Amino acid sequence: MPYIKLKNTRIFYLLHKCRNEDKAETILLLHGAGGNHLSMLSIFDYIKKKYCKNFNILVLDLPFHFRSITEKNRTDIDTGNIPINNGIEYYAKATFAIASNLFNENAGFILIGHSMGAQIALKYASLYPCKTSRAMLIAGCHNTRITDSFIKSLEKSFDKTIMIFLKDAYASFDKNILKNAMDDIKRTPSQIVINDFKYVKYFNEDFKNVAPNINRHKIFFDLVYSKKDRIIKEECVKELYEKLENSKLSEIKSENHIELLFKNFELEKEIDKFLLT
Repeated sequence: MPYIKLKNTRIFYLLHKCRNEDKAETILLLHGAGGNHLSMLSIFDYIKKKYCKNFNILVLDLPFHFRSITEKNRTDIDTGNIPINNGIEYYAKATFAIASNLFNENAGFILIGHSMGAQIALKYASLYPCKTSRAMLIAGCHNTRITDSFIKSLEKSFDKTIMIFLKDAYASFDKNILKNAMDDIKRTPSQIVINDFKYVKYFNEDFKNVAPNINRHKIFFDLVYSKKDRIIKEECVKELYEKLENSKLSEIKSENHIELLFKNFELEKEIDKFLLT
């Protein structure tokens, strides 16, 4: 399996390079809180199948998520110096370091992020505007509904609380669906998942500094959302749209927060428009 070293941990990634890799733009796929590359794999496969000659595509497991962690540091996550605060910035900088290592210094990047990955894309674009071509945010927003009480409940009773979250994310009480979702999120250590939710909650404070730099460089953002999403509300996406001067709203059909990602025909059509514009 492909890995790249980042300080004292290894980062797992999947990469497609087109024939003219040095001249082509690279699409960076960014997964959500507690997630991993598998949640972005459907989008990876769709873009690869349709645009394999036009774009490089990179998806990774963020530091200490799923395969980006060894059994040794699975029980000793402090060895990775995961920050208590500013985790979105940490993930953005880690992604940039990996992408810069795999591609030449003149490479341009297109960002596609889901949920927490959308916040990472916002921070990435703010930190590296000259390296950001454009961005698509799928079911993501700067100001989420995560509460302190939810985080405290996660710390006290992780399994029970995360199951409540998954029921909302999947809009389902189906035991098989929820078991598979629970198995997936448990591929990442619980403390890392809890940290992710903390980062997501407090990102709104940092966004005050993020938006001006994005607007200054006129980076285009496509904000994709569903009215049925119980995690990211339409009102928040519209507020983000008002704050990003060069952006558009794209409502698509989806029954829940997660379904957007998996062979969603409307999302695929939106990706076509986004990449070909």
